[in-house]
Amino acid sequence: KQWYQRRVRDVGMYKCPRCELPYCSLSCYKGPAHTSCSESFYREQVEEELRQRSVSKIEQDKMVQVLQREHTYSSDEEEELDLAALLQDMEVKSEEELWGMLTESERQGFIKSLKTGSITTLLKAKEFWWNKENMVYKPTKTVKFEELCPKEPSIHMKYLLLNVITSYVHVEIIHPDKRDLFPEYWGIFIQLWSWQCPNVYTTAESACIAYTDIANSAGLQQFIPLSGVFENTCKLLKHGPLAVERVCCELVSVLNKVHKTSPLQKVEYTKIKKKLQFFASWCLSKHGGSLSSLCLELEIYIAKLNSDNRKFTADRDSGIRTDKIKKPLIEELES
Repeated sequence: KQWYQRRVRDVGMYKCPRCELPYCSLSCYKGPAHTSCSESFYREQVEEELRQRSVSKIEQDKMVQVLQREHTYSSDEEEELDLAALLQDMEVKSEEELWGMLTESERQGFIKSLKTGSITTLLKAKEFWWNKENMVYKPTKTVKFEELCPKEPSIHMKYLLLNVITSYVHVEIIHPDKRDLFPEYWGIFIQLWSWQCPNVYTTAESACIAYTDIANSAGLQQFIPLSGVFENTCKLLKHGPLAVERVCCELVSVLNKVHKTSPLQKVEYTKIKKKLQFFASWCLSKHGGSLSSLCLELEIYIAKLNSDNRKFTADRDSGIRTDKIKKPLIEELES
């Protein structure tokens, strides 16, 4: 060590920043005399670099404030667009015109969602009054059923009522905000309600099948799957006679307003009004107790309908997968 010190003292051109001993070259600096010096130097350099990279509490708070301001600004800029406003800007006058604006792939996707029933989730976007629990109904001054019909009514009367309620629910789902447009609202309802039909339905299933035929002929099934309409009808009926009376009274109110703005034929107006008043009185009488059995029948039909739809979808998808399987070359040549 003494020899080393004498040598570097004689020829040393540099000085160690740690121990201040002179050294002549890099290999000399890496010698055993400077091992501790170099290690401590590198360690301090690393610690200094880490200190520079670390962020203080104040700087962290500033960064959080900047991010919060940016998030608030982005939220204001990216508000949810109102679909009705968009359609209004597009100047779409009818459903047919809107349908014509869709591409073929968009139409196929929409039709597929109808067949699979996935579009029924759209019903959740509108909160209908019959979906609320613990509803309080105020009975109106409805004429007693015995005064309207002294004779015992048919045991199948509830299935005719089912047609009325289903038509009401269907119109409310398709046009939930168009009740003020009385002629249009009433026109769709009266098209669905076969009030002049002489048929007598003996089961809920026969009534639903007849209603399906009417909706299909009117071209209304493309807007909402009928399984969703029947499910909402069942929910309404579960509220009991007072809920059914509310429906009949609302329809009478719409009828009166339509008749006031664009008068109907007196015979037609009188018959429709009496029919609705008849159903309102019927459900509030002792016969209203049959609504519970009507709900049960309707639930059974809905379960059957959903099962048939799932089976149809599975069979169709299975057929598509089978068609996509390529035949062996020999079979393909033979065919």
